[in-house]
Amino acid sequence: MKIIPFSDLKNIINEGDVIALAALSTANLPAEILKTLVEQYDEDRSLNHLTIMLANDISDYRGDSYDLDAFVSRGMIKRLITSIITGSPVTIQAMQNNDIEAYYLPQGVITTHYRGSTEALPGPITKIGLNTNVDPRYSGGKVNSRTTEDLVSLININDEPYLNYHFPEIDIALLRGTYADEDGNIYMTHETHLGEGFSLAARTHKNNGKVIVQVKEVIQNGRFNPSDVFIPGKLIDYVVVNRDPKYHRQVLQTYYDPALSGHYQITEMREPYIELGTRKVILRRASQFLLQGDVISIGFGINNELSNLLIEEGVNDLVQPNIDTGVYGGLISSGKQFGMNYNLSARMRHDMTWDFIYNGGVDIAFLSFAQVDAKGNVNVSKFGNKMNGCGGFIDISQTVKTIVFSGSLVVGGQLNYAPHKVSVEQEGHIPKFINEIDNIDFNVENAFALDQDVYFVTERAVFELTQQGLKLIEIAPGLDLERDILASMDFKPIIAEHLEEINHDIYQCKWGRLSDEIKSEYRI
Repeated sequence: MKIIPFSDLKNIINEGDVIALAALSTANLPAEILKTLVEQYDEDRSLNHLTIMLANDISDYRGDSYDLDAFVSRGMIKRLITSIITGSPVTIQAMQNNDIEAYYLPQGVITTHYRGSTEALPGPITKIGLNTNVDPRYSGGKVNSRTTEDLVSLININDEPYLNYHFPEIDIALLRGTYADEDGNIYMTHETHLGEGFSLAARTHKNNGKVIVQVKEVIQNGRFNPSDVFIPGKLIDYVVVNRDPKYHRQVLQTYYDPALSGHYQITEMREPYIELGTRKVILRRASQFLLQGDVISIGFGINNELSNLLIEEGVNDLVQPNIDTGVYGGLISSGKQFGMNYNLSARMRHDMTWDFIYNGGVDIAFLSFAQVDAKGNVNVSKFGNKMNGCGGFIDISQTVKTIVFSGSLVVGGQLNYAPHKVSVEQEGHIPKFINEIDNIDFNVENAFALDQDVYFVTERAVFELTQQGLKLIEIAPGLDLERDILASMDFKPIIAEHLEEINHDIYQCKWGRLSDEIKSEYRI
């Protein structure tokens, strides 16, 4: 391991390199390294034709740091391999305009392949992604027409279909830690989550690539317990020491909060509860599917506010929420505080978290939807002018036993939630339950093969997935079936013989009944 100044990076990273990162937004993002590379390009127009691979989107959101958009806006990136892009508008526009090659592949597959690929195996072989947009019989994860190389192939083993993923070898791993000791051992002491940096470093080292880590400080050997080492120095080639805290933020909102890295517990929640409205009533109904002891996978979108509701209802100790980045239990923040997670019961490596999920560790998943067809197929990643990617949606939805999809029935609707009664003040303008969806991220064929229980919860109605198609099983009190539900859908679902009314209690300001629901014997 060598400690080098940032200026030496220009002698290490070359044009055309495959560069991989292990970060989420600003967390674990080696932003000062990225700043140095961008400044080098501005000076001599080098570092073109880069391939960037990362499991999550990186974005500073604040506009005062360096992220994917800084590279894409300069034309530095030839190819992008990721699972999700939500905070990088320039990058999304470049994908839409065919300015760069891009792939959206399942987050768990990307994350685990670093330590799952060996010389004896031709890349990951898995059922994750079958019958979805990732499957080469659909698009193979290709985002646009400029992207032509196949990174996913369909193979047959014992008369069963599998997907074989073909990822490029890594030339450069750009990582971040809190400290490095004199032997190059990396500690994640102040980081809010661990990420997949160890596996990425090991894979890059095996490929004779270079592992570069940005840290806050180099410390003396023996200062910390050796069991606290996250990446051993043997895997590290270069360490650079951060000079400006702005480029080493723990999370978007703060440079460093010790409670976020588990150094103490907070005594009360640091964000307001969700106000009564569409999001809240959807989450209230969705949460009624919980049972005591459930391990929950909380997806991005509306469901990142589920933990907020559980805390308000005083039931967060009855279940264990989980975010696939390796965050278990505790107070999982939402809204503008998303990513600020407190009082965790466990923190694991990103790739180990996917091992946990793939091996049945999650009991129920709460996921979002953008479009749903009459069969129950779901699009979450590509619709209208949106090109978000699948994230961990495909991995989770093809692994867990029970899935609750949450979202509004129609885009733009305005409803009035009076005690015990719902009414539509203004109808929406874009239906979400449509005849043909733009993209398949969840395929009912997989659900039936896995014998999954699948529900769709909206503010107006609840649907259940059946072999015959989507079945309407509940309607909100006060709404008219034809006018307020079916008229906002492009297709007519199966109507339950005994159509139930959603419990009217969830449509009032104070609820307080979730504990009883969770402690019941059945998911309702």
